[in-house]
Amino acid sequence: MNIPELEQNLRNSTAAYPLKATRYIYGIFQNPCPNCPYMNEYPPVPIYEKDEYCFKKCPFEICIWILNEEQLKIYEKVRPPEKKKRDIEMAIREGKIIPIEETLGRF
Repeated sequence: MNIPELEQNLRNSTAAYPLKATRYIYGIFQNPCPNCPYMNEYPPVPIYEKDEYCFKKCPFEICIWILNEEQLKIYEKVRPPEKKKRDIEMAIREGKIIPIEETLGRF
């Protein structure tokens, strides 16, 4: 499967974000992510609360281009502004979104 096809499949998926992110980054489905600082947290977070928990607390950049509509709503609601800025900067670096200045010819 090529990258654009994988991204589209993940965007259409209702899987929890850690499963999507690990599939995209590492090629495997894993929950939590291999480098998660909250891996051994007790009690564990239920899978149906995982997106909100991850978006709120994850210290790493979120691959926003693989989120589905429902996940984007949760992301917008709970992700701290300073982390959103880093996520958007990463998406721009990865070529997943382009800065508005570039689209307006002010690049």
